[in-house]
Amino acid sequence: MQRLLNPIQNQLIATVIAAVSFFNPSTAPALVESVGSNGSNARIVQQQGLTGKGIGIVMLSSGNARAAHEAFAVSDAERAVINYDFTGKGAKAASHDTQVAGIITAQGGQQYPSCLGVAPGACVHSARISDGGLSPYVIDRALNELIVNKGCRIVVTGVQIPASAAAPNGSSVWSKIYDYYAEHYDVFFANAAGNSDSTVTIFGDSYNGVTTGGLALDSAGRYRIIGSISNPGPTLDLRRKPELTAPAQRQMIPNASGDTSWSSAGSARGETSFSAPHTAGAAALLMERAAQTDTPYDDKSLTIKAVLVNAADPNVLDKSGKPTDPDKTLWHPQRGYGRLDAGRALKLLKAGRVRPDHPIENTAGWAYETMGFYDRHRYTINAKKDQRLNLTVTWHRKLRRYSPVSYVEEAPRFNLQLDIKSPSGQVLFSEYDPQNNLRKAGLVLPEDGLYRVEIRNRVYQKDRSYALAFELIQPFNNNTENQSSQDH
Repeated sequence: MQRLLNPIQNQLIATVIAAVSFFNPSTAPALVESVGSNGSNARIVQQQGLTGKGIGIVMLSSGNARAAHEAFAVSDAERAVINYDFTGKGAKAASHDTQVAGIITAQGGQQYPSCLGVAPGACVHSARISDGGLSPYVIDRALNELIVNKGCRIVVTGVQIPASAAAPNGSSVWSKIYDYYAEHYDVFFANAAGNSDSTVTIFGDSYNGVTTGGLALDSAGRYRIIGSISNPGPTLDLRRKPELTAPAQRQMIPNASGDTSWSSAGSARGETSFSAPHTAGAAALLMERAAQTDTPYDDKSLTIKAVLVNAADPNVLDKSGKPTDPDKTLWHPQRGYGRLDAGRALKLLKAGRVRPDHPIENTAGWAYETMGFYDRHRYTINAKKDQRLNLTVTWHRKLRRYSPVSYVEEAPRFNLQLDIKSPSGQVLFSEYDPQNNLRKAGLVLPEDGLYRVEIRNRVYQKDRSYALAFELIQPFNNNTENQSSQDH
């Protein structure tokens, strides 16, 4: 990992997240493996005609993608990457950033036609924001241009600020910039957990984004083991980050050494700037699906976050190769809630919207609602004994902005209590804490009947929105397929 030591505006140090490892291209698996059913499971979504078309993704980093690369040729006149420079030093093609863009939107190449990115229909707006140091003014200018003026809906970042330079507790100007744009402009931030630190680093500590750790390959060729340098949670203020993990190792992707140059990048260390673009691409696939429907709110960043986290596959091994006890440990410091599963997330989004105070007969679905102060919403789900209920609720932290470097958090912070009760009235899950703005429950249900889900706003704030996603999963038996990534 490269560490850059030139501060700008008396601010903090920026470091490139990924260190690249090269393998023999003739023996390394192609990008197709990392987006397949043993990876982020995006290929099955592409097979349903979704590619992220029409979705703009911002990539903030210390360099740019090589836009002239064959991997980004949509046509003779159109490229899947557009470069910008916000440093005043000029655009600068870099292999790291070409590779990150390739994971998102590669179109394949002459020798690697099957190497399509997670969202090959999306457009990556590659923004150079660092020339040795990092300035919040530069980041703000880039986000304003690409979100407000260009209409981008997703942001992925290729730099981190080490914990030794700034405390990753959500209070820094860096994290507040991200949370402000996420909430104010309804943008999905796919943040990396960071590398080689003892805790999730900035920008992975932001409240309103989704933080992703890096996965390496197990002996069976599945992306199932946490990479050795993927930063664990929680954040310094004890929030549950990361939420997801995604493939990092050995992906056949374009690099900047030539317009037709490809290499296998990412190692068993699990570099997280190779995993976060999987989350960004998955969000683009879901947003494209939402744009095809008349259903309101299915394209909201909160809705996308809720379905992605709820769909996560927890069957992941820790850095030492040991199981992370998914039946007992819902959130794990290394794997978060589990491996990104774009196919399962699409299934939840397609299941449709549910509403409070309306009986729910669906086995999956999502909600997006707005609450008044001290309001409460009730959902009733008809379920069977021994089914597993996965249910996620999330909302944004809200900030008031005075300048690109000055933000004040709304007080009291909007905060929700989630309670789940059995048909007989037993409280199966209850959580209310002042830190986390995401709640997830994973329950094996004890009886048949109507389960009551209650969401309460316990603070004096109104007109604040939340998203919910849920799924009922049939109990596993010898006659049932593993449902984590095949039942779509």
